[in-house]
Amino acid sequence: MLDQDDIAGTGQEAAAASAGNARSAGYSSPSIVARRHRILDETRRMIGEVGLTNLSMDDVAKRANVAKRTLYNAFQSKEHLVASAISKYMEAYERKIHYSKEDATLDWMLERLVIVARRNLEIRNYTRALMNIYHLAEVDPEIRQAIHDIAAHSHEPWIRRLAAKRQLQPWVDPDDLTSMLVRYRYATAHAWTEGEIPDENMVVEVVRGFLTVMAGATRGAARKEIVDALNTLDQHPLMKEHFAGMRKKKG
Repeated sequence: MLDQDDIAGTGQEAAAASAGNARSAGYSSPSIVARRHRILDETRRMIGEVGLTNLSMDDVAKRANVAKRTLYNAFQSKEHLVASAISKYMEAYERKIHYSKEDATLDWMLERLVIVARRNLEIRNYTRALMNIYHLAEVDPEIRQAIHDIAAHSHEPWIRRLAAKRQLQPWVDPDDLTSMLVRYRYATAHAWTEGEIPDENMVVEVVRGFLTVMAGATRGAARKEIVDALNTLDQHPLMKEHFAGMRKKKG
């Protein structure tokens, strides 16, 4: 996932940050670190208030009490700044989640998908901004890759484990499957932010679509476990909890 301290580098540092190599850039001044976090926090708040389209570098500079040139020196573009701010928020949220299931298992993947999808329901503007940047034709490839990695890092351990146990179909490449699942999740998230998927269907659609792809990509015991999960998805404790929460919200 994107590292909020790395992504704020300049020039080659920023490129290296997206690749995860900028920790040696030498940002040691507490005031610089504090300023960077202030910029990212104010950007995140403004995305929630005005959305991506109405967000301006001038307004961010005023809110963060820095010169506009400082923003461009640190982040190069509005898209880079927004991606950094949202990734910082998502990483902070991720650190607060305590999963009850073992890592790299179907149950853990289900738990993660439900928790993250439910979280996204509460941060539509942030999700829309991140998806808009990810799908921009002219976006910096390093920014797109960094956003891609946010989801890819959650899928990859499970897929690698299935590959090691020879539970993937022979035509499936683990890296390609990981990327396919990221694209599916992000296309679904983008459709939801644009109103194409109702809130009450969002979590189910993410989970069911994800598992459907995995059912076609696996074999043996892994495939049976996934198909069984699909057949009983509505009865899964996390899904029942989600449905109850949606009914309560509707009042």
